[in-house]
Amino acid sequence: MSDLQISKQASIHSTARKHLVLITLIMAFAAFAVNANPKPNIAKPNIVLFLIDDLGWADLGVTGSTFYETPNIDRLASEGVFFTDAYAANPVCSPTRASVLTGKYPSRIGLTNHSGSRGSMGPNHMLTPPEVVGNMPPEEITLAEALKNVGYTTAHIGKWHLQAHHMKGREHYPEANGFDLNIAGHKMGQPGDYYFPYTSKQHPSTNVPDMEDGKEGDYLTDALTDKAIKFIEDQGGQGEKPFFLNMWYYTVHTPIIPDKTKLKKYTQKAKAMGLVDKNKDGIKEHQSVSRGVQSSAAYACMVESMDENIGRIIATLKKRGMFENTIIVFLSDNGGLSTGSGPNSPTSSLPLRAGKAWVYEGGIRSPLIISYPAGVKPGLKLSEPAVSTDIYPTLLELAGLPLNPKQHVDGLSLKPLLDGGKVSLDREAIYFHYPHYHHINTMGPAGAVRAGDYKLIEVYETGKVELYNLREDIGESKDLAQQKPQLTAKLTKMLHHWRKQSGALMTTPNPEYVKAKDWRNKH
Repeated sequence: MSDLQISKQASIHSTARKHLVLITLIMAFAAFAVNANPKPNIAKPNIVLFLIDDLGWADLGVTGSTFYETPNIDRLASEGVFFTDAYAANPVCSPTRASVLTGKYPSRIGLTNHSGSRGSMGPNHMLTPPEVVGNMPPEEITLAEALKNVGYTTAHIGKWHLQAHHMKGREHYPEANGFDLNIAGHKMGQPGDYYFPYTSKQHPSTNVPDMEDGKEGDYLTDALTDKAIKFIEDQGGQGEKPFFLNMWYYTVHTPIIPDKTKLKKYTQKAKAMGLVDKNKDGIKEHQSVSRGVQSSAAYACMVESMDENIGRIIATLKKRGMFENTIIVFLSDNGGLSTGSGPNSPTSSLPLRAGKAWVYEGGIRSPLIISYPAGVKPGLKLSEPAVSTDIYPTLLELAGLPLNPKQHVDGLSLKPLLDGGKVSLDREAIYFHYPHYHHINTMGPAGAVRAGDYKLIEVYETGKVELYNLREDIGESKDLAQQKPQLTAKLTKMLHHWRKQSGALMTTPNPEYVKAKDWRNKH
């Protein structure tokens, strides 16, 4: 090879090396650019769980109310998934709250009544109710603990009511059950007042804690929302550490104290709609009376305040770019307070029968909405029965987390329904057990089972059973027990088997009632 050929070959190799170095640099720069701006990983969704106290199924526009105004909740239902036939696991608050956080029926953990109380007892009661616990057993892995264990920041704001009234200390407060932050949650179930300082001279145990930084004129529902918005704003942006906000408002529980700025509006609205004189007699229910018309201006104000503040939280999520990746769940802890000794209970549960503390539909049917723009089909309206025990596994699965069926043993994930892929769950029945007397319920201790369209109720004092087809008779007005003896017997057997299988504690005969009855007969 000549010197010229060698020189040309060296030049070619040199040029090739330069090209190779250039290509390498380009590829390195491209790799650096990709790494500097990586495609964002799909972050675990944030979770906001709204649990409303004593809100009736019929108290929303989406369920037919024309007097109360709930535009934000109605919009949430239209943009998410609305369950028409959802249930609280118990007709009073604390047991249902425990069912949400444990995924278990209240009877399974011995928490079948509120406040750690057995309820009314004595010689005028035929049965003696079983003892109850006032808290979730410490060995339960709560929903908050499950989420905290995988990196969620957890906060509880509002009513707790999951420590017995007779207990001192804070050993069963939210912070002992998986919550990093607890604001206003303590052992009592209602606020001393809805206006600052949220206290009561007559019942100081109901004074709301952690809210001392307010000012005169502040309304509790607004103030709790302020705390929630601050919590959300304190969290990182999209893709940062996810959060679980357990937003359990005190409203619409008694005392019925409205936001006064709204009162004139609803007073005039009730008059304009001709509702003022329509609730004189109410509707007889056993020895009780149910309110027949939604016409309380004060209660309507509380409902609107609740809706308005839920709207504020949703607006905050949207403003911060979090809404698309936030699961929102909305439900109530039992039916509306619609039945008592007279016709003027706060709300009417019609077309449902009775209300809070009863196992008729008015006491246990709950509005349930699940919104998650990134993970559910908007606008779905489902009639498949669901129950508050389902919240736990549903949230885990929606968040892409493994289920823990040994914990949420009585709950089923609703996720297969939320994209419209399935219309039913593989569940035989939903069960209810309330072995207690309550001053607003003259039926007494009772239980129920819903299987398909049918629901059976058993009255524990007499053993009497009632059977209803809820698809045809949502008001439970036509007892089919005599017409369908085989179905009645089957559902009764199922209910008894479930009580035994779940360890449900039952009422026992009250010997003092027998003695008192004998004494009354002799005198």
